[in-house]
Amino acid sequence: MRLYSYNADGRYLGLPSRYCGDIERLPGVAGCTPMVILRAKYQSESEIIQAYAVDAERTPIMYPDYGIAPNVLKDFANNRMAAIAGRLLIRNHKWKIGDVITLRGDANRLRIRFVLVGETPSNNYPNFFMFRRDYLVEAEKAIGIPEVKHPAGLLVTRVKSADDVARVIREIDENFHNSDFETVTMTESDAISGLLSTVGDIRTIVYSIFFIILVTILLIAANAMAMMVRERLRDVAVMRALGFGPGYVTSLLLAECLAIGAIGGVIGGMGAYWLFGSGATIAAIIGNAGELTVTAGIVAAALSVSLVVSLLSGIWPILGTIRITPADAFRRAI
Repeated sequence: MRLYSYNADGRYLGLPSRYCGDIERLPGVAGCTPMVILRAKYQSESEIIQAYAVDAERTPIMYPDYGIAPNVLKDFANNRMAAIAGRLLIRNHKWKIGDVITLRGDANRLRIRFVLVGETPSNNYPNFFMFRRDYLVEAEKAIGIPEVKHPAGLLVTRVKSADDVARVIREIDENFHNSDFETVTMTESDAISGLLSTVGDIRTIVYSIFFIILVTILLIAANAMAMMVRERLRDVAVMRALGFGPGYVTSLLLAECLAIGAIGGVIGGMGAYWLFGSGATIAAIIGNAGELTVTAGIVAAALSVSLVVSLLSGIWPILGTIRITPADAFRRAI
């Protein structure tokens, strides 16, 4: 339901904030806000926070899906120093509601103090840091940067109905065609997909890494299972000599493989859940928009994969051991 409008000549060239007045007069538009993206530093050079400056009075209209509490929106509208942050950002920096936060930008010339008034409970943007655009304009003017020198990076438009999306996109771009700042408008999901495409085909990268890791683990597990079965060679020979059938012995060895896989899967899955269960940033890959969360469902899937890998890696050495007669097994050196 949200649309992003960028400068047609370059995504990072910006657009005049006055365009929002024209956009809001279009049929089917619920609201429009200019957004200025501030890449700021927190306490150290490595603590980068992607902050977003928006118009406070339009925030309830633009972001109803963020689940921001009404009292937080009221504080955001009444306090020009107010800021709202995502749950993961708050947890990583150990912030509390009411804390004063200082961010630095523009080669450390710009220092802005914020008061944290609330949290964004939505899981979609756990690293989101939102503050008032008028406060940013004041802070930049104080160091000699007029608003025209730092225009809105994009214009965010919310439509009233999904049926209006295609028409509003077309009308926005037609409205500013042949103007000083032509626009290119797209849905929010398309804009995020475009951001990810600058990194590469994320899905292919993830699946390729997954396949390489799976094959590597399968080879390591096969070697470990082969050693385990080899150590059981004389035990298997004794059981065969006592009259236990190949099927029974095979089931015992496979059960041991599955037990090893289950123990390893539980330890690995619970460890990953402990580290990433509540979310972790992956800023080194796609900036502060990135997040990694391990859910209980992912842990269950990983446990299933570990059992399958253990089973596949144990079948071949086990079948090879079963084919050896008890007499040959006793004569072999282990």
